[in-house]
Amino acid sequence: MALQRYGFIVKSDDLEMFKHHARLHSDNFDMSIAGVSDVAQAELVAQEMITKGIQLIELCGGFSGDDAQRIRDAINDHIPVGYVQYSDDERARLKAELS
Repeated sequence: MALQRYGFIVKSDDLEMFKHHARLHSDNFDMSIAGVSDVAQAELVAQEMITKGIQLIELCGGFSGDDAQRIRDAINDHIPVGYVQYSDDERARLKAELS
């Protein structure tokens, strides 16, 4: 089966998993996007994505490696879960620009 169904989870304190979600869809691409406020909500969203046939989940840079592992555990490692990582230089830039 070709990879066509993606999940992307973003995290921010003011996002609500039942309110903040979207879908990008074309003939060969289908992405479910969900906003959550914490890792516990991300675990629930990931479980729901599995039931909708999502083939892989990517997490925004607001999640850590430990968070990604919690989500893998929540879905029994059923599909791949990746997360955005920033280099040390990019983290320094973010810190400087956001402070």
